Order: sequence, then structure tokens, then C-alpha cells
Amino acid sequence: MKGFSICFVALTSATTGVSAFVNPSLGMPSKLSMTSTRIESTTESLPETTEISNAVTIAEVKCEAGGSILDEEAMLAAQKFPVSADELISKAKHAVVKDSGVLEPSLWADDFEFCAPYVGPLSKEKFLEAANGFQIYESFPDFDNRYFNFNADPIEPGRVWFMTRLHATNDGKGLFGKKEPSNKTVVLPPQMYSFLFNEKGLIRELTVGYPVDRRQGNTGGLGGMFGVFYGVGQALPFPEGKPYQLSRRFRLFNKIGNFVSNLTKKEN
Repeated sequence: MKGFSICFVALTSATTGVSAFVNPSLGMPSKLSMTSTRIESTTESLPETTEISNAVTIAEVKCEAGGSILDEEAMLAAQKFPVSADELISKAKHAVVKDSGVLEPSLWADDFEFCAPYVGPLSKEKFLEAANGFQIYESFPDFDNRYFNFNADPIEPGRVWFMTRLHATNDGKGLFGKKEPSNKTVVLPPQMYSFLFNEKGLIRELTVGYPVDRRQGNTGGLGGMFGVFYGVGQALPFPEGKPYQLSRRFRLFNKIGNFVSNLTKKEN
């Protein structure tokens, strides 16, 4: 899903354009219309995560401390999910080819939801609405999410995890009304994505944009379109659109901890 994280942008926009999720090489819609897109974060009312409590744990190796290495093949077999792990991975790759289903919404279940770190969950209708109105590919002609490492989850039936390393250069159109592009290249940190398939093999959930190493890339650890905008010098005007910074309380807590630790060492 090359335009995946434009849904991170919690703002109202009205632009003439095609879906930010549409791969130009796959063809564009014949008609473009003025689209008003309103994307609102709903993280304040997110439901609590349901714990996967009935998963059978089968260890391949017991660690000397802190856990075990799972026997993934045995655990996947124990799930008895009607869609095999290999088939789930194949379906996930097909969905990615189809822009995570934007180019083929029939891949989605009726109760499909999209969820990113700061936006969502969004219903199928809201997600499709959010996918229109932006011109990301015109601004970043080489926008490439570079997907890899597709794996079926041995604990949660139907879940397929995969990663991306986005590379994009703003050498097309300018962003947010700017006439000229920045000509800057953006490299996001590696990010984790996932599909959750139901027992019919349809996508029930799509999660995107979760960075796994904030020290990589050139966006200060920001993922999704927040990172893209920051990388070209057009950071969004709210804290979530800027690199993470420690709070004053946390910095104070660390200083107190270091002081107590040094004091203890001297006494010993």
C-alpha cells in the first residue's frame, strides 16, 4: 500500500486528485473529482485490545531466562485455522499488490477496519474516503514501500505481519500548495504492518505505520506520512508530526535515577 499512511494526517483537505493509495503503474481512474476528506483521530476512544488467551504455546527451545523460542510450524498447525499459513501469506502479498485492497475492495470483509498509531480505527467507507484527495505519487514519483518479511502469527490466528522500508524523493510536484518540490529524499525507519484475515480469507483489519527502530532513516524515527512530511521540511503542526522528545517529567525522572544510582555506587 504505497500511500498507506496519508491516513495519519488528521486534517481536513479538499483537493483535486486520485487516491494516494493508487499505484500509477497500475492505471489511473478516468475521472477525477473534487474530494473533501476529513480524517479524525479516534485514539482517545480506542477499545482495549483483546488478549489472545486461548493460544497453545509450543516451545522449540526454552531460553535460559525470560521466555522461549516458539515452534511456529507446530503452533500454526494447532490453530486449525481454515486458511493455511502459506495461503494467508499469499493472500497478503496479493493484497499488497492491490494497494492493500484499495484497488480491489472485495478483498475486505464487511467489518473491515484500518488502524494506524494516531488515526483509526476507520471503517471501510471512511478508509476509502481518506484514500482519495491526495496527490502523493505526483509529488513522489519513486514512492516505494519495499515490502518484505511476510509471516503468519503463530499466536493470533489469521494475522500476517510484514515490514516496509519506505524510500521516496519529492522531485515531482510540491506539497501543500508549494509550487516547487523540495527534491529531498525521505528514508523512513523500518515499519511493521499487518493484515488480519477472517475465516473466509477476507481482510478484517489493516494496521500500518508502526516504526520498529527510531534510530534508522532520516525522519527522526517518524513513520508514515508524518515522517514523509517531516523529511521534506514540511512537518505537520502538532507534536505527533514531529520526532519524539522526552517529556520534562521523564527527563527529571532519569536525572533523579542517575543521581541515586551514582550515590549508591559511592556508598558501596
